[in-house]
Amino acid sequence: MSNSPRYLTKSRFKSALECPTKLYYYGKPEYANRMNDDEFMQALCEGGYQVGELAKYYFPGGHDIKSLGYDESLAETNALLEQDNVIIYEAAIQFEHTFIRVDVLKKEGKRIELIEVKAKSFKTKEEFTNAKGNYLDKKWYPYLADVAFQTWVMERALPGHEIIPYLMLTDKNKKATVDGLNQLFRIKRDERDRIEVSPRETITPANMGEAILAQTNVSEFVKKIFRGEDFPQSKKTLQQLKSFEARIAEYGQYYAEDQRYPIITGTKCKGCEYKNTAHPDLKSGFHECMAVSLGNRFDPAAPSIFDIWNFRKSAKLMEQNIFSLEELKALPDYDSYLNDRQRMQVDLTLADEKAEVIAPELRNEMNSWIFPLHFIDFETSMVALPFTAGRKPYEQTAFQFSCHTLHKDGRMEHFEWIDANQGVFPNFDFVKQLKAVLDKDDGTIFRYAAHENTVLRQIQSQMVEDNEPEYAELIEWIDSITEWKDGSSRIAGPRNMVDMLQLVRDYYYHPDMGGSNSIKKVLPAVMTGDAIKVKYSKPLEFGTHLKARVLYELDSETNKPVNPYYLLPSQYGDLDLSQDELIFEDAEIQQGGAALIAYGKMQFTDMSDIERDALSKALLQYCELDTLAMVMIYEHWKAQLV
Repeated sequence: MSNSPRYLTKSRFKSALECPTKLYYYGKPEYANRMNDDEFMQALCEGGYQVGELAKYYFPGGHDIKSLGYDESLAETNALLEQDNVIIYEAAIQFEHTFIRVDVLKKEGKRIELIEVKAKSFKTKEEFTNAKGNYLDKKWYPYLADVAFQTWVMERALPGHEIIPYLMLTDKNKKATVDGLNQLFRIKRDERDRIEVSPRETITPANMGEAILAQTNVSEFVKKIFRGEDFPQSKKTLQQLKSFEARIAEYGQYYAEDQRYPIITGTKCKGCEYKNTAHPDLKSGFHECMAVSLGNRFDPAAPSIFDIWNFRKSAKLMEQNIFSLEELKALPDYDSYLNDRQRMQVDLTLADEKAEVIAPELRNEMNSWIFPLHFIDFETSMVALPFTAGRKPYEQTAFQFSCHTLHKDGRMEHFEWIDANQGVFPNFDFVKQLKAVLDKDDGTIFRYAAHENTVLRQIQSQMVEDNEPEYAELIEWIDSITEWKDGSSRIAGPRNMVDMLQLVRDYYYHPDMGGSNSIKKVLPAVMTGDAIKVKYSKPLEFGTHLKARVLYELDSETNKPVNPYYLLPSQYGDLDLSQDELIFEDAEIQQGGAALIAYGKMQFTDMSDIERDALSKALLQYCELDTLAMVMIYEHWKAQLV
């Protein structure tokens, strides 16, 4: 074990707020951790590194503490704090078992501003609280608790000083006043494999433009946390009922002594980053916790209540120590916990015979569709720093689409478009190209989930705001293929896209899907059908990047079809393009998985033309498979309902 001090840092404290037991697994290489790369990936795709670096230029003349070691960084910081007036970036502060690095510290005499920079957007600080303003909003609590932790440490490490805590965030009310803001900084890994952000050019007020980051005083919210007024007492967990100070002391002690905090299992465990199912050489913290909590009743291979689709009663069951589907089914009031869809899933999962269900009503839906059928998928991003003047932080950016068109005679066509060039705002050209593909006929258009509808509505809003005459036809066309709310009413265009995800929810289920309706779970399920086997066990006669590929292969061990996504090259450098689940904090950036990250790499890192072409090709392959998967699902349904 390392002799380095085991300090409770802000990232470790954040982890403990989610679950104190995680501190035992934190940073240990023998445990699998899906979060290892996620923080880097999240910051890359949303522009977090650029936000952090840009913030420094709002406080010119500061001293950057680049030392990585505890002792060196503390010594540098303490020497600078001897000055009456000083600005420090990444200031190191330590008290007992706690250690923090402050993004920006501004000292004027005995007054110190603690500024935590986050690549998160806000409009007003009123959204930090609930509607009545008396308690904190759960979405904002992790950020406010982070600042509160730093404030607590600084108040004790620097007695006699007034500590004023701030959050610096991207302001969604602000428009960029210059072009190229998001291209000011480049990202790379240094020789120590740490992330390094460097300016592309000399940063001046002229190329920064007007500020789009806002410094917001959060003292009142920090005080609420200190007083225990962050949430209603009746809704607090046992951990939250403890004082903030007591939790810091307790977590710090457990971490310093490398002791496992008493295990408290619950619904929070479902998304645990220490759940290992993919790396046999690494331990699984999730399974260790469950084994302790449930004893010999825990079978890691058995389906559990965590697998049930859209299940809201797992907390109630876990309070009764019910975890497996078999235990749930054995309850006398089993039926009361589940709706019809969930009950079907549990019954079929536990049945010896794995049967799929296709509701006959789906046939009526299919008969209403007009050929040719168009299956579309978009890849998008929402970066913090705008591309051009007039754009706001985190505006939707659509950089790629794929479309498979199926004709009545079985003929298939594929269309695609991508623009991931650095610093280019692609949205309006994206819609022009999409309209050119879809506007040749009146065929039914399909999407999978709400994403495509949401993206088109957001781009339409951008066009309306820009108020250019050339966009009028595109604005009208978007209305024709989307749906939207107007007050309490739902309006749909005459050619409104059909949501295949909703069709799955309403009419289709296969036990192999588990509790997911994701296209990457539905596709392997439908591949058990003969129609798919016959067609896709031969080289494809159509397509762009998938032409001549065989997409139906049997796994030699399970004798089941291999998920076609795993037949494509998954790796591009350190990026696995087959990923579809990343543990991002912000729901806004969860959609899109690795494609979104790939776009971030292409925007914010330097790469050769060869690397860029290779990554573009990989993105195009995966997007093409997304729309072909929709076709394959349709083909299976059609074959089964004949």
